[in-house]
Amino acid sequence: MKGKHSESPIISGKDELKYAKKVGITPKIMPQSVILCYSKRLIDQIQNIHQVSVIPGIFDNVGTKLYSIGGTDDKVGILAGFGVGAPTTVMHMEELIAWGAKRFVILGMAGGINQKLNPGDVVVCTKSIRDEGTSHHYVKNAKYAFATKDLTDALFVSLSKEFKRLCKGSSWTIDAPYRETVKELIHYRSEDVMTVEMEASAVFAVGQVLGVETSAVFVISDLLTEKGWKPSMHSSSVLSKLVAVFEPTKNILKSTTIQCFGWPLKPPTLPFG
Repeated sequence: MKGKHSESPIISGKDELKYAKKVGITPKIMPQSVILCYSKRLIDQIQNIHQVSVIPGIFDNVGTKLYSIGGTDDKVGILAGFGVGAPTTVMHMEELIAWGAKRFVILGMAGGINQKLNPGDVVVCTKSIRDEGTSHHYVKNAKYAFATKDLTDALFVSLSKEFKRLCKGSSWTIDAPYRETVKELIHYRSEDVMTVEMEASAVFAVGQVLGVETSAVFVISDLLTEKGWKPSMHSSSVLSKLVAVFEPTKNILKSTTIQCFGWPLKPPTLPFG
C-alpha cells in the first residue's frame, strides 16, 4: 500500500513486551548481542562444548529457546529452535529488541553461488539482495539491504585470523528455495553474489529501521550450479566449521561496544558497495 512506511504499525514488539509483563513473563536477563542459530546440530554442539543456559521467561511456551553463553557476563546469547526464514526471524528480533537486545549476527549455512566456493568455506555477508517479502514491509523497495559495516568488518578481521578460506561479499535472500532458477543463478553470479539463503536481507532491513546492529556469517553447505544442486549440509566438515566460527564470533560480540547508528534518524557510516 502506498505510504505504508510512513505509518505506524498496529502491533509492535513493544506491545508484545507490555502484554508479556502484564501476564507475568519477565526474563531475568537479556543479552545485548544475540547470535541467530538455525541449525539444531550446531546448538547441540555448542551445548556440549560451552557453558550455556536457557534464559527462562520470554519463550517458555514455544520451542524457541534463548540461551545465555557462559563467560560473557550475560552479554551474548543464542536464539535457537525458532525455525528458518525471514518472517519468523524478524518476529523474534522485534520481540528481543523490545526486551533490550541491540545486536544480531546470523550464524548459519548458505548455498554457494560463486564458482570458487566449496562446502565448508566461510563467507562474511556485507549486503543482500531483497528477494524476500518481509523486508519490504520495513523499508521502501531497493535492491539491497546492508549489514552494519563496523560490526561486519570486526567479524571479518577476527575470522581471518582463524580461517584461510574466508570471503567477504553479497548474498541473495529468497523466500522460496525450491523456486531458484538457473537464469537467476547466472545473473547473480555475474554480479559477484557469493551465497543464497533465506534471512539476511530481512535481518539487515530490521536493523536499519529499529536501530540495531546486524551482520551475518555463513558456512557454505551446498552448491548451486547450472547442472544442478550439490548438497553437503550433513557433512561433518560443515558442522565442524560452524562450531569453529562460533568462538571468534562470540568473542567479538562480547568485546565490541554497542554503537547503534540510530536508523532511520541519521544514516550509518557508508555501507559496503
